Formats: sequence, C-alpha cells, structure tokens
Amino acid sequence: MPRKPDPTLKPAIIEKVTEHLHDTKLEAVSVRSLGRVLGTSAYPIVYHFGSRESLIDAVVDHLERDVDDLVLDPEADDDALGAWLTAVFGGLHQRERLLAARLAFELGAVETLDGRDRERLVHRGHLAALTAWCSAHGYPAPTAAEAAADAVRAARGAQWAFLVDPDETDVDAALRTVADRLVAGARCVVG
Repeated sequence: MPRKPDPTLKPAIIEKVTEHLHDTKLEAVSVRSLGRVLGTSAYPIVYHFGSRESLIDAVVDHLERDVDDLVLDPEADDDALGAWLTAVFGGLHQRERLLAARLAFELGAVETLDGRDRERLVHRGHLAALTAWCSAHGYPAPTAAEAAADAVRAARGAQWAFLVDPDETDVDAALRTVADRLVAGARCVVG
C-alpha cells in the first residue's frame, strides 16, 4: 500500500523554495538542485508537484495569493483605481512582492517557448480590468482598450525600472501617476 502524503510537506516545500528563489535565478533551478536545497532527493518535489514548472507555479501562486483576489470594480472611484494599481503592481519594497514581480518577468519572457501562458493570462486579466474601468468612466470602446494597454505597459515599466534600479525608482509613485493619467483621460472624454 502506498504511503499517504504528509499534508504539511507541500507548503513547507513551497516556503523553502520561495526563500531559495530570492537569491537564485530560475534558469539555475532544477528538480535535483531544489532537492539539495531541501536536503532531500528530488522525489518529494516530483511526488507533490510533478515537475519543476508545477512547483514554480505553486511558488508564484503562493507569492500572489493576496493579489489574485483583488478585483477592480469598473465603477471604482479615482482613489480605488490608484489603490488597485499599487496593490497589483507595487509594494516592491516588500521582499515577496519583489520576488513575484521578478518571477513574472522571468517566466513571461520564456513561457511561450514551452507552450505555457500563465503570465499572458494574468496580463490579459489586468487589461480587461482596466478596460472595463475606462469604459465605465466614459472612454469610447477602442480608446478604453488603448488606455488600458498603455496603463498596464506603464505599470510593468515601473516594475522593471525598480528591478534594475531600485534606489532611483519609486514604483508606487509611478503607479499613482498611471492612475492619475487614466482619471484625467476619463475627465477629458466626459468633459
């Protein structure tokens, strides 16, 4: 009879691998190297996750657990828009938020090469949320989609700037500027 899995082991693996990834690039991570980090063989990783990719997805889910549930109400006011942008793309002075942003760039840059689309779906979700907000605030349909795409690109650009030059980048201020531009655009359309 097969052994029953220890339910505490999977979260412990995710925590340990998350800690390891703070100082390790994804290309240097393999199931075998993670086994060494865990002080075991690769077996627990394969048993609980099936593959390196599934484990990395579990780590990203763990890092994004607070952000994944955030919904931007299309009718949200100006302050709520800024708060949503900052919550979703900002907070990079927090160690786990910084790692989540870095992994989004690393995974997004190579995922299409192996047939995956996780980061693309996240990106499209952000576009849809901001397009709905713009539409609800008076932007015409094609302009709403363009404004949303510009906002997401600006938000990702602020994240990238912080990743490469954290001492010279205030990502949260940049995100508030993105929100202000969307609000100003809505006022121009309506006014």
